[in-house]
Amino acid sequence: MRRRVNATLIALAIATGSVMFGAPSASATPYCDSSGYSATNEPVERCTSLDNGILTVHQGSSGVMSTQYYKSGGSAISAKLGYSRSGTSHYASAVSISKGQTKSHSWSLGADAYCSNIIGLMSSGSTYQTPTSHC
Repeated sequence: MRRRVNATLIALAIATGSVMFGAPSASATPYCDSSGYSATNEPVERCTSLDNGILTVHQGSSGVMSTQYYKSGGSAISAKLGYSRSGTSHYASAVSISKGQTKSHSWSLGADAYCSNIIGLMSSGSTYQTPTSHC
């Protein structure tokens, strides 16, 4: 009986630990300074502070890039996240974003796209953009 209780407690401790110490939540509030740099302070991740949130673009070394919007206030919006590269803009389907939510979309552009000049975009009645990300 004692062994069964110990095994149960160990299993419970492992399960609890994996929940408590899992990956950080995507709901963490992002940071954007007045120069358009995020907390990483790297040129491959640039951002724009808007009245009700932060728009961020990120380039990964594998050629996968993403545009993300964290909405810090105001009413819910319908927005299309996108990017611009070599003068051509691309947008994902519209999503609803409410206060406190973060929405993002990723695109696989191929490894040769890494370090190219990419701008993050968001369209929600008006179009907003990040500074150019690059290496």
